[in-house]
Amino acid sequence: MKKITILLALVTILFASCDEKGINAPSFSIDKLEEGIFAAPEGGTEYLRVASTVEWIASANQPWLSVSPANGIGDTKCSVLVDSTLENGVREAKLTFETVEGDRYTVKVEQGGFAKFISLKDSVKTIDAATNNAEDRYFELEVSSNVGFKISVVDSTKNPIQWIAPKQTEVTPNFDRPSRPRTTKVRFDWKINSDTLDRVAFINFLPLSDEDKVEKPALLTLTQDAAPVISDDRSGDSLAVVTIMNRLQLLSPWDTSENMQYWNNVTLWESTDKDLPCPEAVGRVRKATFMMCNTKESLPLELRYLKYLETLDVYSNVNTMLLDIELGSEICQLQHLKHLRIGSYGLVSLPDDFKNLKNLESLSLESNNFTEVPSILTMKNFPNLKSLNLLHCRRWIITGNDLRKKNEQHDGVIGLYFNASESDALKRLFLWDSLEELWLNNNYIEGNLPEFKVGDTFVDVDTTITVRAWTQDDIKGDTTLQKLVDQEKPRILPKMKVLKINLNFFTGELPEWLLYHPHLLDWFPESLIYPQQDKGFDSKGKAVGFSKVPTNYDYYYEFFPGYREKYEIKEARE
Repeated sequence: MKKITILLALVTILFASCDEKGINAPSFSIDKLEEGIFAAPEGGTEYLRVASTVEWIASANQPWLSVSPANGIGDTKCSVLVDSTLENGVREAKLTFETVEGDRYTVKVEQGGFAKFISLKDSVKTIDAATNNAEDRYFELEVSSNVGFKISVVDSTKNPIQWIAPKQTEVTPNFDRPSRPRTTKVRFDWKINSDTLDRVAFINFLPLSDEDKVEKPALLTLTQDAAPVISDDRSGDSLAVVTIMNRLQLLSPWDTSENMQYWNNVTLWESTDKDLPCPEAVGRVRKATFMMCNTKESLPLELRYLKYLETLDVYSNVNTMLLDIELGSEICQLQHLKHLRIGSYGLVSLPDDFKNLKNLESLSLESNNFTEVPSILTMKNFPNLKSLNLLHCRRWIITGNDLRKKNEQHDGVIGLYFNASESDALKRLFLWDSLEELWLNNNYIEGNLPEFKVGDTFVDVDTTITVRAWTQDDIKGDTTLQKLVDQEKPRILPKMKVLKINLNFFTGELPEWLLYHPHLLDWFPESLIYPQQDKGFDSKGKAVGFSKVPTNYDYYYEFFPGYREKYEIKEARE
């Protein structure tokens, strides 16, 4: 019995030991203990399942990693929270689970970095051929990237193009969290497509730095619709006129619902017109007038389709003093154009091919923003021009009408300004023999009027002009003008019927050629020649105005005895 008792005790101890270390012993397991966790660059939430018969606590060794709940017992689903990364490379961290029994279990956590990339929301886009409002000719493109990028715009042969342009060619987004992507809006401005075919541009987005290699290139294929076909006939003219009216955004557009021959401000060629260019011109637009515009652009391209246009009048734009419009080539191929007026439009320059308008007889550019007489305006370029109007090209008003203050205001860009004593601009105009009308009044021209002597030479572009004296052929037997020939007076502006130079800043004596000009009294000099800016001062502080202005015309009638009866009223002679 003693031996049996000892044996039972040993068995009991054995079973108790098995219960402690086996079936009833504490247990702990994690489902991702072996493979760990791999998180995306943007971070987020991953999950772990913990099974434990004892209490445990968890902790992370990096601030960008956390676990919830951080302690527990039993079967628990844990959320592992991973912040978005700021890096391009992979980063690592550890989650440590420790039981109350002192056992430790580690789960490895890796997070991939953002690859360097440039991505577009759209890869294909189509835009219209035109819009009436220039301010609407743009689009914005969303670009996501984690590197700075540069933009190039090319055609199918990889040559740069000009009709589409990014506002910025290089963009560096605000990477406040270094490698995390940022979305940037890039603006592209585009120009009107006047061709009757679609055109395509390829817009490339490339890293600014050659060291930044992106996964794949970012490319936008942009297609611009073709312009509507405007036929070379009466129907095409009507479409062109309507389009021009819309482009200029007339403040008072006219009714175009009826036949074109009844439209306001449009005149058509008729078969009975004496100067009809050709039979095909009948019914086509001869004259067009567009008043009260609201545009910041040059003249509409559709003007070139008005093939037989003889007279064009575009006048009165909005806020012209704020505009710097460079006239384009839209009208420069209109071979039948004789009379052109672009007034109060905001022009600052004329194109080189403006000289193609050889048939111009009258040109009015008044109230624009020219700072000088356009150099393209020469007798050689416009041999048929008879009337030139550059009236009132004052962009801004100078305080106190004092030219000494011109550089203090608007960076000196005040309008048509030059010193006639130092510039050849006025000489070029006064030696333009074919001119019959010249309007230069109400500008900022200062200095002395040029004096000419017979034999003086002047180089006008590539033409040398020599001042000559009046001859018998010039006066055509008019005995009243004989002294011009006898005294060999210089022949200046021989055909001039209208000359206006008043309300400028001229000083000095009146030149002899003007005082003894046969058309002086036709020019109404008391109002259109002699008076200069009231209480004005030139750039040297001198009060403006001519000296030795004639008080009467006795000297003139003595020189031209036949003119007293022509110009003096009968009562005055008596």
